[in-house]
Amino acid sequence: MTPRRSIHPVLLFSFIGHSLDHLFMLIFPTAVLAMEADFGMGFAELIPLMLASVVLFGLGAIPAGWLGDRWSARGTLIIMFFGLGISSIATGLAQSPLQLALGLGAIGLFASIYHPVATAVVVRYATRRGRDLGINGIFGGLGIAAGPFVAGLLSAAFGWRAAYIIPGVFGIIVGLAFIWFVREIAPAAKTKDEKSANGGNGGSVLPAFIAIVIAGVCVGFLYQAETIAIPKVFELRLTFLGGELSAVGMMAAAIFVFGAAAQYGGGLLSDRFSMKRLLALSLVIQIPVTFLAAQMWDIPLFVVAILMAVFTLGLQPVVDSLVALYVPPSWHARAYGVRFLAAIVVSSASVPVVAWIFDATGAFDWLFYGLMGIAAFGAITALTLPSEKRRVTTQ
Repeated sequence: MTPRRSIHPVLLFSFIGHSLDHLFMLIFPTAVLAMEADFGMGFAELIPLMLASVVLFGLGAIPAGWLGDRWSARGTLIIMFFGLGISSIATGLAQSPLQLALGLGAIGLFASIYHPVATAVVVRYATRRGRDLGINGIFGGLGIAAGPFVAGLLSAAFGWRAAYIIPGVFGIIVGLAFIWFVREIAPAAKTKDEKSANGGNGGSVLPAFIAIVIAGVCVGFLYQAETIAIPKVFELRLTFLGGELSAVGMMAAAIFVFGAAAQYGGGLLSDRFSMKRLLALSLVIQIPVTFLAAQMWDIPLFVVAILMAVFTLGLQPVVDSLVALYVPPSWHARAYGVRFLAAIVVSSASVPVVAWIFDATGAFDWLFYGLMGIAAFGAITALTLPSEKRRVTTQ
């Protein structure tokens, strides 16, 4: 029996990068609760300041994917680590709403590098594609959980500026370690998958890819709206927390820990079952779950929020595996770039939508009702995918 090999440094740093990528993007929805007095602005006025961050998180994906495919995946990831660290520190030093928005925008731009470049790298180095994408998803989910947790803890202890400066220093340290331990990343090679990049069924790549992108847009909007709204929802409707910032951050983090675990399950399932059906089923389940989120308070709300995280985040490795199945390897980074650009640009609309709904109603009920329709549309789109020939990619 062959002993299990240790994890490749390229995969390890790709996983760590996924955590940091989401952590930096999700500091703001919790830290903003501590900024209201500092800037003399309310939640509905401050939340739109992250719009540039979300838009650039998507717009940067195409050039990042091109750089990863045509220049250097390693070099592009070095830019990401250092860019995230430096821009986070700059955000923590912001003295005005404009400076804050610029810092958040820089974080979004550098964070845009991860998904097109590192996802392609994970696929390239994976021994079992679905499983390894699931593990990568766990790290991303842990970053999603760490965002509100770190922001809440550091903001409560040292102020909101520390919630950006301390993680920024850590990001630079990780970048230095990446340079030292990862001396090269192998370029994408043409494989037998490239000759059958249509999933093995003789169909055209483009219609399937378009359907994947549209379904991914729906998943992205669900994810973005939920992660932005959840800290404020918990502050208002988990009455036993008493509005304490650190407790709100910890409870928000807890639901995303469950979501992170779901990504591993989603990855394993995508190796064994029809990814099209997994994607459609998970989106269908979101419909009653988001309806319940509009009705519940306290512990029932917390349980429903866990289900939202599980069935949103659990889809990420499924969607990524579908892209890898249908797109030639030499185009993976650019394909992931297109997918994430579409998802993030559309989901960026969730920022003003969340702010507008809260400003108009003082609650999030109508946000959750709208998410029901988006989940239904995504499920219908997923069902238009051609049936893929099941196969487990072992490299």
